[in-house]
Amino acid sequence: MIKKSLIFTSIFTLSHIISYYIIGALVYTLITKQFYSGEIPTFIFMRTESNPELWAHTMLWMFPGQILRGILMSLPLLLIIDPIMSFSKINRALFIAFLYFIFSHLSGAGPTTSNIEGFIYFKPEYFTSQIFLLTQPEIILQSLGLGFIFSIIISTRKIKHNFL
Repeated sequence: MIKKSLIFTSIFTLSHIISYYIIGALVYTLITKQFYSGEIPTFIFMRTESNPELWAHTMLWMFPGQILRGILMSLPLLLIIDPIMSFSKINRALFIAFLYFIFSHLSGAGPTTSNIEGFIYFKPEYFTSQIFLLTQPEIILQSLGLGFIFSIIISTRKIKHNFL
């Protein structure tokens, strides 16, 4: 069981990191950079590259933080490894994607400019329909990326053999 859990957690964490960095960089460059930098950034409450001193903290902790997030998100899933592994590749991918999107994002406990808590608690200038809609593609694509990368890797014959 320990080997199975370590393999599962490692693959989940790797899948999270890959989708987080690739999708995050793409969407940031194409859609959301306007909220982080510029003359009047909307996300003034965040550390951005516009302040190199504060940004150094982000650069130092971004990768370790994503490793920790991947590990933590995989832990409750260890309780249901067998049902997850019994799903078809597509259902496994969609299960992980929906779970990630709903629990990590849309219904997350911490308010953001793109979730339900943000709608309830943020001042109107920080939570607008434009910001909400333009920040959704990143998390939707990250969710799908995580789900499909995870499902493809864990479905390889050599790895899947450890779960049977």
